[in-house]
Formats: sequence, structure tokens, C-alpha cells
Amino acid sequence: MKRLLISLFALSTCGGLMGATVPDVDFLGELVSVRSFSRDIPAVNRAQRLMKAWLERRGVACTLEKLSDGHEVLFAATQPGKEQDFVFAAHLDTVPAEDNLYPMRREGDKVFGRGVSDCKGNCVAVAQVLAALNGKASVGCIFGADEEIGGETTRALVERGYRPRKMALVVDGGWNRIIYAQKGHTYFTVTARGKGGHSSRPWTSDDQITRLMLGYAKLRAAWDAKFPLPPDKWTDVLSATYVKGDGGALNRIPDEASFVVNLRSVRPESADEAEKLIREVTGLEVVRGEDSKPCSSDPNHPLVAALRATMRKAYPGEDIPLERMLAATDARCFYDCGVPVMVIGTKGGGAHAPDEWESVSSIGVTADWLIDFVTTAGK
Repeated sequence: MKRLLISLFALSTCGGLMGATVPDVDFLGELVSVRSFSRDIPAVNRAQRLMKAWLERRGVACTLEKLSDGHEVLFAATQPGKEQDFVFAAHLDTVPAEDNLYPMRREGDKVFGRGVSDCKGNCVAVAQVLAALNGKASVGCIFGADEEIGGETTRALVERGYRPRKMALVVDGGWNRIIYAQKGHTYFTVTARGKGGHSSRPWTSDDQITRLMLGYAKLRAAWDAKFPLPPDKWTDVLSATYVKGDGGALNRIPDEASFVVNLRSVRPESADEAEKLIREVTGLEVVRGEDSKPCSSDPNHPLVAALRATMRKAYPGEDIPLERMLAATDARCFYDCGVPVMVIGTKGGGAHAPDEWESVSSIGVTADWLIDFVTTAGK
């Protein structure tokens, strides 16, 4: 009776869909209660072990890879071996949050809390797919531990041989759509250095903050002229994200001031071009940091057509658009595998915000059509 009631609830909340998979909301609450902020490696490891225990209780084979930085990264699969026909990727790390986002709370079909949508609700959907298909299909999942700060843990497992033979599905995107391309991103730190001093005698010092502000103003003007923003926003975009210029006191001019700009790029060569432009325009020191190339898969691949057909069957009346993503996900880790890489996801919103939410019924519905797709396309 409980299963029937939940399925009927899904019918009323997911556009006419009736899901057979009953979402494990209690398990999602357990995952959310672990404050697995990306840089808190012990906390992220606890979330990894919690997922491992849930899957192993259902007979799913699990491997917890240990990385040199202390991360433990879970790979779970329905058959033996590092390579599977289909490999999912979802991540158990989150951005930081205030205490009022814990514990998870529920209002009807919605649950609220840090990470419910990005990305622990997706993780639960994938876990339930693995449990349902255990021994019946060839599918695995890498549960990333640092997607929010670069995705190096997922990349490490791909490099260790945990790879898809047919397709990678990153479960970390939008509801009833398929993402086939995403922008790359690169951080640049721009620094002004010189002699600091007393603010009552600014002529005796190098005014680092003014040099920095003028440099950014020139950069902003040059960049906006070179890359006007098109309606679909699919162009290289540069944004200032961090500023530091502390003289140690309110009446002291600092010896050093810096800002960070984040490039979101659509071309592989964009980062090199941006670095050159920043140096030329600002005349300041530029250090290139974290770097991820833009990536794209063929939206006309037969498996993408099959995926789209499965989703259209699950969401009657929906077109299931093929889209490009302005942000980045762990899809970036799979593009060298030579298979299509698509981003999909459950229904939620408010990622990284105080009102982050997830649709409970969408977890079950997503699990259902993923089971359908893997079972059909895997033949």
C-alpha cells in the first residue's frame, strides 16, 4: 500500500508520471546530514562510506579507491571489472552551508537542505539504479568527491581505468533535458606589487589598489569589446570573482593587492588567448590556476537518440531538448574515453542557495527511465 501511495503521488507531481522506484528519502536525509563540504576530506569520506554501505547491503560490488591526498572515492558496479558499458558520475561533495540547512526537511514532494539537489538526490537515484540492475546489466558509477572544486577525484578514477565502454552519463544536470556540451573554465590571479606605506603620504608609496582597479577597468573594456555577449551566451565570458588588498590597517597602503578572474570558455585555445590579453592590458603579474577545457559530444550519436527516446517516453508531451551548459560538471573527466558523454538529472533547484530543493518523486522517476535506458541500450 505504501509503495502504491508513493507512486500515485509521483503521478500527481511529475507531469503525469508514475514511478515504480520508491525513492529512499531516509537515506537521502542521512547523506544530507553529512556536511561533506568539498575541502573537508574526512567529511566527504564519511559520505562515501555511507553510500558504500547502502549499496553493499543490496549486493552491489563496491571499490573504495584511496588517493594520495586522503580522499576515498567510491566506484560501484553491477558486474565485476573497472570497465562497464555505461558509467554514471554523480558527486557527494557540496558547497558550504549555514547550520539552518540541516537537517533535511520535507514539504510535500519537496525536500530542502544543502546538497539535496546538487548532487545527493542524483546520487540516490543512481544508487537505486545500481541496486535494481545488479547482475542484470553492465553499469557502474563513480561517486565524485570534489566536483565543486575541480573534479580531480573523478578524473583520478578514470585514469585508474574506471571507464565506460559505450557511454558516460553525468547525473548532475537539469530535469527532462540532455546536456551535450559544457564550457571550460580557468582561473587567473592578477597581482600588483610594490612599496606600501602610510595613507597620509600616498606619494611615497606605490598605490597597488588603484593600479589593480585601473587594470581591471581596462581589462573589462577590452574583453567586452572583443567578446560581445550573444543571446544564447555561448561565448567566452570573463568575470571577477575575488579581490584581496589588505594593508593590515585602515591607514596603511598595502604592498600587494590582487584579484581573481574566472574564464568560462567555448574554445580550447581560449585560456591561452585570455592569459595573453590580461597581461597586455593590465601590465600586472598574472598567474594561471585551475584549468578545465570546454568539451562537447556528438548530439546525433545513436545512443543519444536512444536516450532521448527513452526520456520522451518517460515524460509524455516533453520535447527533451539537447542543450549546451554554461557551467561545468564532471563530464570534463570523460571526454578522452572516446564515448558520448551526456549530462542529465533529477528535478530540483536553488543549487548553492539557502532554498536548495529536490523533488522526491523525480528521484524515482529518473531511476525508472535510467533502468529502462540501460536495459534496452545495453543489449
